[in-house]
Amino acid sequence: MTEPTHSPTPCSTLFGETFANLTETITDLGFDGVLYSFYPKPMYLSKDVQPVLHYSDSFAPFVAHYLENNYGNRDFVLRLALQDWKKPIDWWEEINAGHVTPTERAVTEDARQNFGIQHGLFVPALRGTFAIAGISVINKDANLAHFLKLKKTHLARLSTIASDYHASVINSKESLRFFIQPLLESLNATQKTVLKHVLTGRPMKSIPHTSGITPRYAEKVLVGIRQEFGNITTHELLYILGMVNMHEYL
Repeated sequence: MTEPTHSPTPCSTLFGETFANLTETITDLGFDGVLYSFYPKPMYLSKDVQPVLHYSDSFAPFVAHYLENNYGNRDFVLRLALQDWKKPIDWWEEINAGHVTPTERAVTEDARQNFGIQHGLFVPALRGTFAIAGISVINKDANLAHFLKLKKTHLARLSTIASDYHASVINSKESLRFFIQPLLESLNATQKTVLKHVLTGRPMKSIPHTSGITPRYAEKVLVGIRQEFGNITTHELLYILGMVNMHEYL
């Protein structure tokens, strides 16, 4: 596995204008910041692979702190989203409802006490076997009534915004690869060899001729990869790898 991967600067040239437009739209609605991530399930399961986050300037100090302290592995928003939570996740609403462990709550308390992030809302754009994606919006105003009014007024609009931005990511191989690169880099040499063979479409019985790996062992490695990717099928795995032109990196 690789060392924890830190997010690039908010003004990545890959997303510059598109994300700037997203940020402007969110702030025009009255929120103080926005963050987007496409988050594969294996990143949550692994303590060594950190998520790639794309965020506005107001989010930057906490994101750096979040990654440095490996908060992705104890972020209840991710846990609930990966459990196929059916609605947007209001951070403090879920905490007050008792849906959060003390360790998970400490992450949100840290954001409030040390970074001024008083309220947050995660709006999902994707809930899949392999990954979740969406935007998080924040307010630094401590007035709960103000935040609740914004949420009630703009929730439908936020859902549309999240879906539209996610579509722009998922339809771009370069953008999608940007978010799942840490996961791809975590694959070891044997896993890459097996995936390279599978992507050729040749039967597993022919793998000894190209790599020296036995078909039985290769099948075992493939099952392990599928489990790491969220217990998905081989067809789903091939679809994901095809989306990012994985063969170019093996």
